[in-house]
Amino acid sequence: MQSLRKAALAFLASATLFPSSANGQELADQVFAAIDAKNDGLRTINTEIWENPEIGYQEVHAHKVLTDYLEEQGFNVTRSAYNLTTAFRAEFSNGPGRAVSFNSEFDALPGLGHACGHNLIATVGVAAAIGVKEALENGNVKGSVVLLGTPAEEGGGGKVKMLEAGAYDGLDCSLMAHPGNSNYAAWGRTLASWRGNVSWTGVAAHAAAAPWAGQNALDGFVAAYQMAGLFRQQLQPSDRIHHVVTKGWPRRDVVLSQVESILYASGNGTNTTVEISAFQDYWDQNPSFQLASTFYEHQMKYLNPADDPETANFTVSSPEESRRDGGASASSDQGNVSWFLPAIQVGFPVGGTAPVHNAGFRELAGTDFAHESAIQTAKILALTGLEVLQNETYAETMWEEWKAMIEEVSIAV
Repeated sequence: MQSLRKAALAFLASATLFPSSANGQELADQVFAAIDAKNDGLRTINTEIWENPEIGYQEVHAHKVLTDYLEEQGFNVTRSAYNLTTAFRAEFSNGPGRAVSFNSEFDALPGLGHACGHNLIATVGVAAAIGVKEALENGNVKGSVVLLGTPAEEGGGGKVKMLEAGAYDGLDCSLMAHPGNSNYAAWGRTLASWRGNVSWTGVAAHAAAAPWAGQNALDGFVAAYQMAGLFRQQLQPSDRIHHVVTKGWPRRDVVLSQVESILYASGNGTNTTVEISAFQDYWDQNPSFQLASTFYEHQMKYLNPADDPETANFTVSSPEESRRDGGASASSDQGNVSWFLPAIQVGFPVGGTAPVHNAGFRELAGTDFAHESAIQTAKILALTGLEVLQNETYAETMWEEWKAMIEEVSIAV
């Protein structure tokens, strides 16, 4: 905790937003104008993805729409990057310097379409990259901007595979945004998640003539289901256990050894064989407090929701408020990224109260309000990324804070 506080104090003492307020306003004006100039095309992309939902690793149409557009905008585009058919990397550089990255997700939910608003996440990433590219082209800043197209966030772990393939090597930060049904948030955690398949194997027998000769695999599942239910009373308030009969045991937010004990005990108690095959781990997200603070400061300075009648009903949670609340209720593969380099995943509203992964949220994700909310968020993300590129002291304290945080949470685990 002491090292984390020192890093935070160093940030507050030495990191400035922009070299001067005039330069800051001028750069913000350039970034905002560049994104606004592309808004019609961005709306087309957003709608095209929303109207043509594709599940994880099958986002062929979205991949083409996004990569074609990015290439038209002058980015160096690598399609089917990192041995993933629907992943991509789009990059623009004006020479040596730091590299800021954004993520675009674009997979949909089976049977629900874009009920998690990944069409909006894709739009934010593209728009933010365009904003940073404008500053690089004008020579105001040196370095690179990278947009990573990250498929299959909904359980497929696209970012995990891309991380393992080196997609985030050499980058200085990873910035993205996620839509929600409430207010703006600059700082937010996600839960760790373990996903796997569990099978129980018994011995077949005639259920009426000789049931004593069989070993019922269903009994193994039922025993595990009941034992998990009993185990819930010992869980932390933030922990979750979910299970689906047709899929096995798809998500975990508790210590894996405890889960395995339950599963193997269910097999022992029913004389059935249990096989566990883990296929996906989502780590908890540890957002950079410094990046979140910069995002919040820029939003309040340049695009405060209270200044616009369309968004006046929405509040902006400061990083201090969000960290104090400490709540987390979902999982994301951006969590894995946050253990590798400084990262944030900010939140923005879609204009309604329907929860994510709900048909009502799908409809909200396709509205003009949701699109404009995404565009405004992209502008502030772009300014946050530019801070990393142009301010060496800021970048150094960002990394110091992140290293101290990762060391602290690693010890806690």
